[in-house]
Amino acid sequence: MSNNISGKVSAIYTDEIKARKGLKAVLDNSGLSSTAVKLVSPHDNHFDKKLVKDDKQVGSFMLKAHLSFAIFGVILGLLSAGILAFYGPSYTQASPGLTAMALSVLGFFFGLMLAGFVSLRPDQDGVVNQTRSATEEGKWVVVVNTPSHEKTQQVDDILNETAESVTSSF
Repeated sequence: MSNNISGKVSAIYTDEIKARKGLKAVLDNSGLSSTAVKLVSPHDNHFDKKLVKDDKQVGSFMLKAHLSFAIFGVILGLLSAGILAFYGPSYTQASPGLTAMALSVLGFFFGLMLAGFVSLRPDQDGVVNQTRSATEEGKWVVVVNTPSHEKTQQVDDILNETAESVTSSF
């Protein structure tokens, strides 16, 4: 399972001209397409559409993550139960079926919780919060969705030269 939602960079500008220059600098120097670079105007109530490239892609990733991690958790629980059935305490050897059921359920829920953590992308909270605050304060924001960590760092470096503030997530 690959995560195609790699990184985001958010750069704040005080006026539109500087923001457009920053946007152009990213397009000219990073090799990214214009669909990956968005300009968010002040008081834009729909800035979230510019932060997330494709809602269906995010939903698909979340579904795959939850299914994969849940299945992996069940398998890990069953393997642990098998080991305990042969080498564990006497109560796990006496009832291997109940041990397998209990550990597979625990593995299932642990897998789902881990998938939820991976899917929520808490690393992107800074970008979202900065963009929200800036638009509420009447500032312009350049938002870039990057395909890799290297591109995220490159775009961060480009925008740091002109922006008032830059936040990125990897």
